Amino acid sequence: MEVIKITTLEKDVVEWFIQLKKYRKSEPEKEGLKQNETEEVNLSEMISVGAFYISQNQLSYNELCWMLSEKQLIIQKGDENVSEDDIRKLAAKISQSTSSYDELCWLIAELNILVDEKYLEIA
Repeated sequence: MEVIKITTLEKDVVEWFIQLKKYRKSEPEKEGLKQNETEEVNLSEMISVGAFYISQNQLSYNELCWMLSEKQLIIQKGDENVSEDDIRKLAAKISQSTSSYDELCWLIAELNILVDEKYLEIA
């Protein structure tokens, strides 16, 4: 199976998030929300938007499993050149799980954003 790269999509989403952060910083703080709560809400919104854009690519369930397994292995091993066999094995496990299409989109978006926002480091 061919590795699918969505670099332009990821780039567009990240640029949108940067713009959104600048806009939100200019808004006055909402009453009752602490800084951490605001960050959590923003992170959740960012992941939701990212998942939406991934779902718009109309990828198959198997392609999403492949993308998620590839992302996870790159984060775990810290190497862009993970073996196709390792990706295939992990993708098969993910495919056998009870994850829905939307959950896979969410998990991929979550990993993308956590790495981009430096909450998660690649090993």
